[in-house]
Amino acid sequence: MEPEVKNFIDNVDAWIKQIRTEFSSFSDLPTVVTETTDNVQHNYELIYELKDQVEELKQEINALKLIQIISLKKTKHEPKKIS
Repeated sequence: MEPEVKNFIDNVDAWIKQIRTEFSSFSDLPTVVTETTDNVQHNYELIYELKDQVEELKQEINALKLIQIISLKKTKHEPKKIS
């Protein structure tokens, strides 16, 4: 065999061994990816749940403002009691 071909084969073998070694270090990757995906999904669910709660609170605040305005108008228009 020519030295260039032998050198090429040795380089390819070393490259394949390196790839196999690096690939085996990624064997835990699927569980990490799955866990991260689940966490992201859970976070989105929490965000949307909080968004709904914020909207409800905004509506309650607006209702309380209206009640307060009505109450203030009633007390303003009520005749003063003389004791």
